[in-house]
Parts: sequence; C-alpha cells; structure tokens
Amino acid sequence: MSFIQRNPFGSFLLLAYAVSWSFSVPLALSTRGILSFHVPHGVEMFAAFGPFVAALIVAKACDGSAGVAAVFRGFTEWRVPPVWFVFSALGPFILLAVVVGGLWLTSGAPDFATEKNLHYLTALGLFELIVVGGLVQGVGEEPGWRGFAIPYLRKLRGPILASLILFPFWMMWHLPQFLSRPDFGVAQFAGFALGILSATMWLTLIYDKTRSMLMAVIWHTVVNIARNLALAISTPMFLSFNMLITLGALIIVGYWIVTRKQQGPLG
Repeated sequence: MSFIQRNPFGSFLLLAYAVSWSFSVPLALSTRGILSFHVPHGVEMFAAFGPFVAALIVAKACDGSAGVAAVFRGFTEWRVPPVWFVFSALGPFILLAVVVGGLWLTSGAPDFATEKNLHYLTALGLFELIVVGGLVQGVGEEPGWRGFAIPYLRKLRGPILASLILFPFWMMWHLPQFLSRPDFGVAQFAGFALGILSATMWLTLIYDKTRSMLMAVIWHTVVNIARNLALAISTPMFLSFNMLITLGALIIVGYWIVTRKQQGPLG
C-alpha cells in the first residue's frame, strides 16, 4: 500500500501546498525583491489549481481511474434541491444587495461609477472579475477543499470540528499570495483569516445539504465576484459585505448546535 493510500488527507495537503506554492512562493519572493527576476502576478491562476491537482493524484492512488472520473463528475452534480441552488448561486449577490440598500439608507447613494467599476464594464475587466477573480479560484480550489477534504473529514467529525480542522490549512495555503502584496499588513491578514473561517462554515453547510462539489464551486466563484464588486464601490461596502458573511457563518454554527442530533456529533 502506498504512502498516499495510507495517509490520504495528509498526502492531499502536502500535494496541494507543493503544487500551489511552486508558483505562489516565487511570486511572493519576486514581489518583495528577494529574487533577481520578475514573476508576473498571472501565475496565481496556476497556483489556484493546486488543490484540484492534489485531489486528482490522491483519487488516482486510492481508487484508480474511477477515482479520477469521480473528481471530474463532481462538476456535473447539479441535481440539488432548488433552494440550495439559489442559496449557492444567488446568496452572495443577495447579501451584496442588502449591504448596498443598508448603506444607501444610512449614508446616501453609493458611487457606482468608480474607476474600478467602470473597468469591470470592459471586456478585460469582465474577464478579470468573473474568470480571474472568481471562476479560477472556484474551479481550482473546490475539487480539493470541498470535493475531497470536507467529505473525508465529515466521515470522522461533525460539521463544526471538520470546518475548524480544515480552516487553518486553507488559510495558510493562501499565505504566499497574501505576502505577494506588500501593502497588506497584519490587520488585513486578520480580516482575511476571518473571511476564510466564515467561508469554510458556509461551504461545509453547502456540502452537507447538497453533497455537490459543483454548488461549492458556484458559491466560491460568486462570493469572490460579489466581494470584488463591493470593494470596487467603496471600502465601507467591502467591510460591510464581509461582516454579513461572518454573521451568516455564526448563524450556521448556531444552526449546527441547535440541530446537533440531526447533524451528528459536533466533535
């Protein structure tokens, strides 16, 4: 029996980090002037696919060709209860609309015609918003984090503990990408970590309710797009949107605690 077969979860993490960091670490070192040559920020798109590649390798080692086919089949898991399709596909946009309405009532009409928003109306801007800022992360990451890691952990643990176990690995996987932006400091990292923790709870709930990797891909993609749109409008809009995501995560945890008999053990 191979090392991967004996240690599938640990192997997945090692492979996801190894593949992604082979792109994102040189980028961070280049951005900070440690490397003598320039690494373009575009390599982050390749780094995003580390979890996908890791899931494929582990699936191949453990289940052969059938395992690989199962990973790709996850992208076709669209038959879910309609409420959860709406939850995944429209939920983040609904939260963004709530934030826009709330700030409009309290602070006046937001300035939607910002330079960044106008850029998003161009072909290049739409590509950056939808593909680079959303779809690449959803497709590249979710076959690993929710397609493999959460199902594996949920066989052993309840939803809260499974999410808490995965959270630090998912967060630290992003670290080189964070360090490639020297203008980000401790406060931004703390906010980023809270965002990752909150998203982990949302995505575990989506997996539990749909058993669909595709729904996780959709939610991850849409929440990134909504977050970038909020930031393009204003910093208060961005922070308020993230606060709603965090509030939603707290509600999800409360739901798990109240319904723990139906969810299985929390730990």
